[in-house]
Amino acid sequence: MSPSRRRTRGGYRPPRKRSEVVTAVAAVIGVLVVTAVLIWFLRPNESSPSQPNISTPVSVPEATLPADSTPASAPPASQP
Repeated sequence: MSPSRRRTRGGYRPPRKRSEVVTAVAAVIGVLVVTAVLIWFLRPNESSPSQPNISTPVSVPEATLPADSTPASAPPASQP
């Protein structure tokens, strides 16, 4: 017959070292501070409008003009 094993479910555990508790608390506070700082600096700019600024071009590029049209600002060709 084998000896019975004791279960240590509710058994005594020695308390943790104070330095381990202080290190764990400092790590948690550090993570919270870094998270708050990142959220603060990476937040959207409040002064910008809620909709993006979509601008239309002032002039039409030459590539989109029809082939038979000539630009109005072209100087007349001089022949010597």
